Amino acid sequence: MEKFLSIIVPVYNKELFLDACIESINKLEINKAKIEAIFVDDCSSDNSLKILEAYVNKFDFIKMIKLEENTGSPSEPRNMGIREAKGRYITFLDADDWLDPIGLPTLLNQAIENNSDVAFGHSIKHTDNSISKLGRFTSYKVANNLVPYEINKIFRAVGPPGKIIKKDIIVNNNIEFKQLKFGEDKLFFINAISKCKSASMNSIPIYHVNRYTENQSLVGETSIIEKTNYNLIVLKEVLKLDLPERAEFQAISRIVEVDFISRLFNGHRFLKNNNKEDFYHLFDDMVATLKQHNKNVEEYIVEDKYKNIYQLLINKDYEKLFEYISMLLKGGKGDRYVKDNQVYFAMPDSLKECIPIKESIFAVYEGTQVINDQLTEVIRVYKDDNVKIDKVRLTEIYNEPNEIEVDFYENANYIYINTDELNKCDYNFNINLIHDEYKPYKVNMNLPNGNSHLNLKRQNFKAEFIMKQQKTEKKAETKQYFMYNPVTVSVRKKIYLYKDVEFTERVEQNVEIGEVLEISEIRFTKKGTPRLITIEGHVITANRDFVTRVNKSKSNQYIFQNPHSVIAIKKCTVYEDRNFKSDPVNEIKAKQSVDIQKIVLSSKGTPRLKTINGTYITANRNIVKEV
Repeated sequence: MEKFLSIIVPVYNKELFLDACIESINKLEINKAKIEAIFVDDCSSDNSLKILEAYVNKFDFIKMIKLEENTGSPSEPRNMGIREAKGRYITFLDADDWLDPIGLPTLLNQAIENNSDVAFGHSIKHTDNSISKLGRFTSYKVANNLVPYEINKIFRAVGPPGKIIKKDIIVNNNIEFKQLKFGEDKLFFINAISKCKSASMNSIPIYHVNRYTENQSLVGETSIIEKTNYNLIVLKEVLKLDLPERAEFQAISRIVEVDFISRLFNGHRFLKNNNKEDFYHLFDDMVATLKQHNKNVEEYIVEDKYKNIYQLLINKDYEKLFEYISMLLKGGKGDRYVKDNQVYFAMPDSLKECIPIKESIFAVYEGTQVINDQLTEVIRVYKDDNVKIDKVRLTEIYNEPNEIEVDFYENANYIYINTDELNKCDYNFNINLIHDEYKPYKVNMNLPNGNSHLNLKRQNFKAEFIMKQQKTEKKAETKQYFMYNPVTVSVRKKIYLYKDVEFTERVEQNVEIGEVLEISEIRFTKKGTPRLITIEGHVITANRDFVTRVNKSKSNQYIFQNPHSVIAIKKCTVYEDRNFKSDPVNEIKAKQSVDIQKIVLSSKGTPRLKTINGTYITANRNIVKEV
């Protein structure tokens, strides 16, 4: 049977996330005989390989390739996956992320029906604090027969998330991931998308990006100077490619504006750095590289705020550059004023030669008013005449994908919404104005203040609408749960053990606060709620309010796994409570052994050993050792 899709997943030490990643593929609403998932292990030193082997035996659609030597980046594993792929289309998935069960099949079917060379869907970013959308410009509507490299800002999102591309495009043009520590995705997708002649896009979420605290990537370990050196390599490689004129312009513009102006200079990292000469040299190298190819940098800078940075760098007006960037970084807290129905930054006299910087749109909530005998929500809008407001959405606070669209009408710089429209929400929300097709803007509570000597106490607050019956804001459900196997957890609040993921049959066994539990895998209920499976086969909640991941970075100092029994190296004090707050009840002499029930963390996270007598002793390896 023909394979419609090959999912290529490079793996290196991702044991925490592999279960959720693989299960997301298994949950895709598609005939599994029509897809294949190729996992390429880059010599993982954790349990990743063992997890993969178990799934290869479990699911026919999963294939595994084990590289003989570690390559140091995802490039060669992805190239190996491409060479082995049998699918008509290819998509790339990072082993710490997951796919949307409905969204990906929807986009794939759309691509097949329209014979599209490439298709773009929404990517959703998950952090400890919020869920948000990424790269809206690639997937803000349902559309087909697009010229991919003519989509505005298409090369501003050049990572693996949210893309399906024909295998023939990659293979017939000999496109491979270059072996780089950083920037290999950018080069690959600039080249591949530029070779595509037709594209589809869909606003449905298809890819979920894991940015939880526990997930540390190679990119996060790379300094801005090192990254920019790789970006210079990418620029030189792009200039060698035979790209359509519009594709080349968009690619170079992205590299210049994003990589060599915004990320290099427009941040506190640059202002605080003591070696600013390194930044200037990299900028000069970029300018010289383009000049060698008879290209003028200025032609690729579109936004006024970046034009100003460029000009100050060219003129070497570094003191003015610092002042200008400091002003930009204040953002909504900066001094601003209204002129000709637009909001401008209050720029100091020293920057009067710079292009004035203004907000393309600024909106203020003016409350509930009676208009035509009807309660109406009123929003005052300050904007450029060219800015068009397309939609109004009520977006859940901290959970951007959860939103509803409401009816509105616009008149003389005002937006009007029937008050009943707001009652459609059962969650806390911001009002988002969607302008110029895909750009969101959250409505404010106050106008900006341009007085250099005074501040408005509540300046820059967004208008947040909180449900009256809720004492606290409702959290996004997906934020509350582990979506991957945390391996080891401790109990924060009272929980129970169950025999099944639906929690229909409870295990008669007590679990105490602070108790450490080893987790073998993650499973999901019929409704998609994650559950954690202990190594004993019991099922517990995956809710982060009730269990938390145990950091074993001090395992050389403390015992974290139940030793069953220990011997005291030196005299050891015995307590009745895990926090050692009560008076000692006994002591264990040196060389004396004691049997252990379980590991329990103190309220501050310090490991303790609970004895079979129900008392507690230290888990410090300098005092006790496992038998």
